[in-house]
Amino acid sequence: MRAARIDESHELRVVDCEQPTAGPGEVVVRVHAAGVCGTDLHILDGMIKPDEYPMTLGHESAGVVEEAGSGVGIAVGTRVALYNKIHCGVCEQCRNGRQNICDREPGQLGFNRDGGDAEYAVIPERSVVALPDAVDFATAAVLTCAGMTAVHATRLSRLALGDTAIVDGIGGVGIMVVQAAASAGARVIAVADSDEKLDLARQHGAADGLLVPDAAGYDGLPDRVRAVTDGRGVDVFFELVGTTRTMTAGIRSLAKRGRFVSTGYTDESLEIHPIEFILPEASFVSTVAASVQDLEDAVNLAAEGHFTVPIAGRFPLEGIHDALGALRERRVVGRQVLEMG
Repeated sequence: MRAARIDESHELRVVDCEQPTAGPGEVVVRVHAAGVCGTDLHILDGMIKPDEYPMTLGHESAGVVEEAGSGVGIAVGTRVALYNKIHCGVCEQCRNGRQNICDREPGQLGFNRDGGDAEYAVIPERSVVALPDAVDFATAAVLTCAGMTAVHATRLSRLALGDTAIVDGIGGVGIMVVQAAASAGARVIAVADSDEKLDLARQHGAADGLLVPDAAGYDGLPDRVRAVTDGRGVDVFFELVGTTRTMTAGIRSLAKRGRFVSTGYTDESLEIHPIEFILPEASFVSTVAASVQDLEDAVNLAAEGHFTVPIAGRFPLEGIHDALGALRERRVVGRQVLEMG
């Protein structure tokens, strides 16, 4: 089969390699679509390191069950989305529906074990979610990262009907958080670095938008947020950019008892005095990936028409360098996918 593999030098190449086979409790999925995520750049840049090289990239994928190992109940031919956090299923976290923070942490597709940027992928049966016919493969692939992350972050934020929320960073995840927050009944204000991205956010449920074209613009963001919230600030600030400036601005944009929600990976630090949380009784909420239930809910929201994925580009597997290049240059409005089906 063909697969996009990264080696020790961080070079990514599409190569021929052996097709996986299903062991007990596993399925082999013929991948039809795989999402291209900003986290892939972190892996290529060495910020996130696989346990072993070479490794097949890709933590967002969907396709059709091609082979089932012993003890598997799902039928060959079933359309599925691949939940990328491999989990044990028996620890305290897994038993309580928190598979994303499994105590045993066996692995994650495209992070430390072969992922879905390939014609075939092997995965435990408990890590696949069946797809209704109303959800196409490209949409499903993006839901396995951006969609489920948005559901999870919104849940943890305790966002309520009538709340006001900022979504800072209208990329592939941000546009899904806009939809999740709007579905929860919040007034959503998008923060983005271009008018094009703000327009996209409005098309997907944002009530308002604030343009911050460069990093220095975040210094004045808290004042602008209070200007559009009658001096109050926001109940929830979803932070998806991950710089020291954006995180600091987010915390200082909160209303009393507001929640700052940190989503995604960053190599920048945050230094702030605890009093900025203590006096307003604000909260810092961290999130990582999502649970299986979050993915199932994201799929159902998409099937019901509440989640749409703006596909910015479709590429063959061999076009992965073009897709990643566009992402690195911040030329992507929406989400890109590789299509192998």
